[in-house]
Amino acid sequence: MAEFRDVQQFVRDARRLTRLADLETLLIGMVDTLGFDHVALVHHFSVRAKSTEAVEVLNYPQAWQDLIVDRAYFTDDPILTACQTSAAAFRWSEVGEIITLSPRQQEILASATLCGLGEGFTVPVVVPGEFLGSCSFGMRDGRILPETMLPAAQYVGCFAFEAARRIQRAAQDTRGEERPRLTGRQFDCLVLAAQGKSDWDIGQLLGISHLTAHQHIEDAKRRYGVASRTQLIVRALFDNQISFQDVIR
Repeated sequence: MAEFRDVQQFVRDARRLTRLADLETLLIGMVDTLGFDHVALVHHFSVRAKSTEAVEVLNYPQAWQDLIVDRAYFTDDPILTACQTSAAAFRWSEVGEIITLSPRQQEILASATLCGLGEGFTVPVVVPGEFLGSCSFGMRDGRILPETMLPAAQYVGCFAFEAARRIQRAAQDTRGEERPRLTGRQFDCLVLAAQGKSDWDIGQLLGISHLTAHQHIEDAKRRYGVASRTQLIVRALFDNQISFQDVIR
């Protein structure tokens, strides 16, 4: 079973990679370590309108990959649709609680089972100005989801997506973005937020109001161009703005 140090090693290795194929190999190996069978790290695009900068790493059963294209399931896949509604990661068995499933979406879920997919866990990823994305971890039909590994899977999914975006940007010869600079107060608030502190807690610890603490976090999110605190923490960890030691200290 995976341990926290395995996730740390995955992040270190992902930072060094320059080819998507190498990231795919690393990610699939980590998926196996976490106890899952399949992974899909993707931007949510129409196959017909696929961008050369879009992320796509997956090892779903080939029969399912073929069916997605043949029947145009990508247009209303219930898992991808649920990502438009839920900012939190979710189990595939919970999708009916997130969205109202249409008959076609029920057909899609049944077809996935026939192709050998069972339970899974999806981490939505939202980056302003880009396609919605996600990282999904799937099980073969009949296999039990490794519940204790879901928090680790969420971190791995976010870090893998960020690594894939970096690699794709470099492959397109786009100008590398400077790492956002955080002020001292933004850094202090971010570290405490990463430790699970609320705005009120942060304010008490730093001697500022909870509204000021909240504003520092919001300003840091804008500098990084992310929509949630979780993404801010992941990006800051990925860029070495903060360390795992800062978070767990």
